[in-house]
Amino acid sequence: MIKHRIAQWSINLSKKLSREGMYPFLEGQFAKIPANASVLNIGAGGEIESMLKQFAESTPFTIVSFDIDAERKPDLVGDICTYEFNGQFDVVIMSEVLEHVHSPHLAIENVYNILQKGGKLILTTPFIFPLHDRPYDYYRFTKYGLQHLLKPFSHVQIFEKNGYFEAIDVLWVRLWREESKRARTFSYLMIPLIYFLKRPFSRLLSSIIKADGISTGYLVTAYKL
Repeated sequence: MIKHRIAQWSINLSKKLSREGMYPFLEGQFAKIPANASVLNIGAGGEIESMLKQFAESTPFTIVSFDIDAERKPDLVGDICTYEFNGQFDVVIMSEVLEHVHSPHLAIENVYNILQKGGKLILTTPFIFPLHDRPYDYYRFTKYGLQHLLKPFSHVQIFEKNGYFEAIDVLWVRLWREESKRARTFSYLMIPLIYFLKRPFSRLLSSIIKADGISTGYLVTAYKL
């Protein structure tokens, strides 16, 4: 029981560290969604959709969830690369999904087509980040690759989730997702050390040494004008 609690505590710290830059970004973007907007959330369930629903309660807007996996119980089931939507949306959210679609260029094209004029895409995706949701983890995108994919959009803004040194910390703590029992056990010991001791040092290094060569991923907003 104690070992299980230690493991779960370490996993929770790992998740907090892994998505440290992403949640504040999403919260800020969700807070800007206007009342009565129609919102498509690609990738149903999980913490992101729960967060989105909280914002929809305070500023009423309509959420339609979409996923390729029926077990996630989305409003619509289908492949974002090929699905023909009946209608358009004011906002499309695609958080930690693009790396899992088989044809990203088709997915982005479809998203562009279903956005209203003036509509907004809110997107997050990993860059330097371990494999996850195997075997459905297909791609990693640089910011230049994202710029290329998003050429049809206007006012594209791309931000790093974190800095060079913070990204290295995340690679360490994600060892708990490995299949090797030894790797997982090691990670449960390392995660608290990295979170409480190494993380402050990494932040200090990032403030002194400016380097954007790696990040765990990118945060993106883009508009259809």
